[in-house]
Amino acid sequence: MQIQTQISVDLNRPGIQTVPAMQHDGQTRAVEVSLQCDGQPWQPPEGVTAAIGYEKPDRTRGLYDKLSDGTAAVTLSGSSATVVLAAQMLSVPGTVRACLVFQDDSLNQLSTFPFQIQVQVNPAADAPQSQDYCRLQWLEDKLDEYLALAKESGEFTGPSGPGPVLLGQEVAFQVSQDYRQIPTGQWSEVLPSCAPKEYVWSRTTAHYDSGDVVTYSVSRNGANGDGAISTICGIAPDDSGNISLTAQDVGALPCVGGTVQGQIDMGSQTLTGLPDPTDDTDAAGKGYVDAQAAAAVAAAKQAVQTRFVSFLLGSEKWVGNSAPYTLFVPISNLESDLLTRAYPLYYGDTEKDTAVREAIAAVSYAKRTDGGITFTCLEEKPAADIPVTVEVYV
Repeated sequence: MQIQTQISVDLNRPGIQTVPAMQHDGQTRAVEVSLQCDGQPWQPPEGVTAAIGYEKPDRTRGLYDKLSDGTAAVTLSGSSATVVLAAQMLSVPGTVRACLVFQDDSLNQLSTFPFQIQVQVNPAADAPQSQDYCRLQWLEDKLDEYLALAKESGEFTGPSGPGPVLLGQEVAFQVSQDYRQIPTGQWSEVLPSCAPKEYVWSRTTAHYDSGDVVTYSVSRNGANGDGAISTICGIAPDDSGNISLTAQDVGALPCVGGTVQGQIDMGSQTLTGLPDPTDDTDAAGKGYVDAQAAAAVAAAKQAVQTRFVSFLLGSEKWVGNSAPYTLFVPISNLESDLLTRAYPLYYGDTEKDTAVREAIAAVSYAKRTDGGITFTCLEEKPAADIPVTVEVYV
């Protein structure tokens, strides 16, 4: 089941057309878009894919080319595109701005001028199902019926009926060593005294015209503090009875920072988690030391085996009557597996160096070929000679 609306968009002529839709509809409404350019039919090139971009009234945006079932959201056929509106586009009532987005294999993107979707509020979005509604209404009617019968009988004890009448109550006490089990000994109407850390249970019996209700509560007699510790590490408690200790108070290092006052015996245990050192006195892990040593050895070997070749790219030696211009520089013993790096040299003279810099800007790229390097200028030839050095890493 699908409802389809036809519109046309022109890539060079702005214009906004409106498509009607209902809130929460999904994959049942489609738009057939006629693609034009300057009033003429326009067909996307071979290999171009399409997606639909949108912005809802709550400012949330999205871009999709697949539907929830994995099928394509946009189907291209000649100069026509069929767009299936996804549920997420139609979740918020109001005006939704949308456009088609085309993209080729090189990620070049082309978007159409936007069209808009007018999403109407769906009155059935939060309504209950008819069967559930009928069952709920039947249950409410039955509850009202039973409530009326209870009130007429005089047995209803709710807000509209008679409640129980309290005739009196009694309180009794008992000492126990356990706060979890109701004691089974003799109860007394006199509040007893108890030793520290013992429990006093109270039992309240309320007499109602409908029967008795018994409730219990328990309390504990605390210790008087005799023999308690008065200080910890020489620190006395504050007015609230709290003692705040620092690492220094107990002879330990703080969690962050601190200075070791003596030698530390690791007991053959490893010290792990060291960061890379930044200062000369920082400790370093084995991995960092090994990496630095390997880098130093590699650099030394590289420096010993590097060969330098210098030459001049003469402004009159470029080959070609029109762009592109090329200049091949032969380099002896340049094997295919050797790495190279080419860079310009400067004279130290402002006028000459300025000319060299401008000449370098005309060189587009350099490419290794058999037995040398070919330099290429895609537009203009350099107007000045360029001194160049090539490093060949043997």
